[in-house]
Amino acid sequence: MKKQSKTAAWLLCGAMLLSGAVPVAAADAPTLALKTTAQAAADLGVLQGEGSGVTDAYLAKSTTRLQTAIMYLRLKGQEQAALAFKGSDNFSDANAVNASNQAILAYLKANPQLGWTGTGNGKFEPLAQITAQQYYKVLLEALGYKQDADFQYENVITYAKSVGLNQIAGAGALRNSNIATATVEALKAQVKGGKGTLLDDLVDQKVIAKDKAAALQGTSTSLKIGYDAALGAYLTDDAGKTLYMYTKDMTDMSVCVDKCVANWPLYSPDSLLIPAELSAADFKTISRDDGKKQLTYKGMPLYYFVKDTKAGDISGQGVNNVWYIVHPEPASPAALAATEPAASAAQEVQINISGFAFSEKELTVNAGTKITFTNMDKVKHNAVSDLLGADGKPVFETKLLAQGESESIVLTQPGEYTYYCQPHKAAMKAKIIVK
Repeated sequence: MKKQSKTAAWLLCGAMLLSGAVPVAAADAPTLALKTTAQAAADLGVLQGEGSGVTDAYLAKSTTRLQTAIMYLRLKGQEQAALAFKGSDNFSDANAVNASNQAILAYLKANPQLGWTGTGNGKFEPLAQITAQQYYKVLLEALGYKQDADFQYENVITYAKSVGLNQIAGAGALRNSNIATATVEALKAQVKGGKGTLLDDLVDQKVIAKDKAAALQGTSTSLKIGYDAALGAYLTDDAGKTLYMYTKDMTDMSVCVDKCVANWPLYSPDSLLIPAELSAADFKTISRDDGKKQLTYKGMPLYYFVKDTKAGDISGQGVNNVWYIVHPEPASPAALAATEPAASAAQEVQINISGFAFSEKELTVNAGTKITFTNMDKVKHNAVSDLLGADGKPVFETKLLAQGESESIVLTQPGEYTYYCQPHKAAMKAKIIVK
């Protein structure tokens, strides 16, 4: 796609031009205080990982209903009470998890006012995968908002955005890296009817130590990921202001000076908190010839555009065919693929269609899993199987979905199902593996 080729072309051009340019020496590069949301959440104790802790392998794993319920209890200050619970009445599928987690499920069943009443027929489905919509519902309730009183479930994503929660809205089925980013986002949000943040409340309840909370509050700037229906994901500052790259720049070297800087101000935070989905190694601060500092992403110096006046403005895109928004890349796609479970135990998963792409390029599920496609773009998309049935028709083919519309399929036969969007077949393809 065009948005990908611009970044790739810049990197190639920069590499070639460096043969005739002298980049800033590593020794001269200013120190950048940088932390990922996964590191921040782990430092606070709200993300605890498993075995070896919050590792890359853990962050790459799919997030389950059980993990989400535990996070809810942790953010409400009730996790220890749940772990100590001795009630014997439990969900019928509680034996799918270990003894300590069975205590948590029993606590949830004994306290239906918490909202975790199961999925029907006495089951909880603790290992089912969750979506951004489900997790933002949990975070809204942790902040004191109530379903059916403050928001409706079908409007969770929209309502969450209205209170400052939007970083994983287009993520579809979630991994633990998404959970880290969304949880830190919620910790910095105001609680309903209160004067402070959720982090402040947890410090008051002694769930989080005051000194650890101060470390997060001292991180002055958060780099975020914005989203445009036509252009896809892009980097923004903490306030949602768009960041740009200049194709005439070289790796770790800016050639934008004088009037150029007046129109394209430098992005130069002293400390930075980045989403766990990104790699800290891709960011650094350079020293410019004019003595100023500037942040780079994958070697690309980052800028604002003076004509962007509010969050979401992208009026600098394509200016003079040299200025473009910056598309983020996942931290370690190879690691994500290598550590993905053989098959999701979920009975229902979500695939979002956004930025002319399916959110799950390759998804492994068990036979019988309900797979829901939701279109987030302004243009219509669908999902059509390459594999044909005995009648010569695609094994599955959704209708053309307008923005916000969804349609579900269920695949009962094991195998690999590649699929595409009919109107945009050349660019939009993905795969579902059914075990």
